[in-house]
Amino acid sequence: MPIEQVERIAQSQFVWAILFILLFGAVVRYLVRTSDKRERKLTDFFEQSRTEANQREERLMDHLDQTTVELKGISQTVGEVQKELVRMNDRMDEIEKGR
Repeated sequence: MPIEQVERIAQSQFVWAILFILLFGAVVRYLVRTSDKRERKLTDFFEQSRTEANQREERLMDHLDQTTVELKGISQTVGEVQKELVRMNDRMDEIEKGR
């Protein structure tokens, strides 16, 4: 093939258009592949985050239940102490009246 023909082919807009279309197709194919990989990674990350969030929520609910039970016990104890203080106050009043 003579050099003149090769130069004419290289300068042809048709050849450059075909090369551009092939390059565009390769870039699109690459982007689709990487997009699928990224989407899978994001989906896996989302599922992992959801699982961890559910575990945290479960632990928090257990802790809340334990705290509620403890607070009920503390509330009962404070109620008993208050009754005892009222009883002691009444006794003090009786002692002061008796003098």
